Amino acid sequence: MAETKTKETAAAKEVKAVEPKVEAKTAEPKAKKATKTSKDELMEKYLQMVQFVQNTVGNIENDLKRVSIVLSQLSKFNPEKPESFLEIDKDAKDFFWETELKTYSEENMEVVEGKFDGYFMIGADQKKYPVPLNYSSKTKLIPGDVLKLKILEDGKFIYKLIQPADRKHVRAILSKTEDNKFIAMTDDGKSFFLNQAAVSFFKGKPGDELYILVNEKDDSAFAAIEAIIKK
Repeated sequence: MAETKTKETAAAKEVKAVEPKVEAKTAEPKAKKATKTSKDELMEKYLQMVQFVQNTVGNIENDLKRVSIVLSQLSKFNPEKPESFLEIDKDAKDFFWETELKTYSEENMEVVEGKFDGYFMIGADQKKYPVPLNYSSKTKLIPGDVLKLKILEDGKFIYKLIQPADRKHVRAILSKTEDNKFIAMTDDGKSFFLNQAAVSFFKGKPGDELYILVNEKDDSAFAAIEAIIKK
């Protein structure tokens, strides 16, 4: 009996020894699908970059104009009449948008007052706050307008125009730059940057007659659209 069990055990080991080994198959990594950027997406990114550069250049130009104006005011200082600086100082602060602008807290929200420069609101804290194109278009904002920005707890921005700058109406013709941006060209050859969202809203096309709003006192390069007359 013991001999029979020994034979059975030996046979089982022999069978086990000759069992073919099954090689574990490693899962082949799935090939990543190549993402192809469409021409429309590339063009949109290109236009966004162009808009960013234009905005930056516009801000630099506006800052240089303000500095030039303040330097012109400083040249009027009379050393023999030091009190003359008081008026110069007031004008300089007006140009640098530092008068009567405040930042404070109100009902669990932050409030910042500032002035619009054509693209951003420059706050009393000297920070640049982006102003939505649809809001500046609807409100017809121009450089120098005083805004109040409420920053809610959830990060939402709410703008309100609290002190419009002095405006003047100017007739112009709608034109396009080489980089496909709409601008206003006046009869005397001066050009103004425009809110592209406003042009789209009015369905403007090159050659259309338009009436723009500009700051009467500040020689800025940005204008708001009052109306477009189709050609």
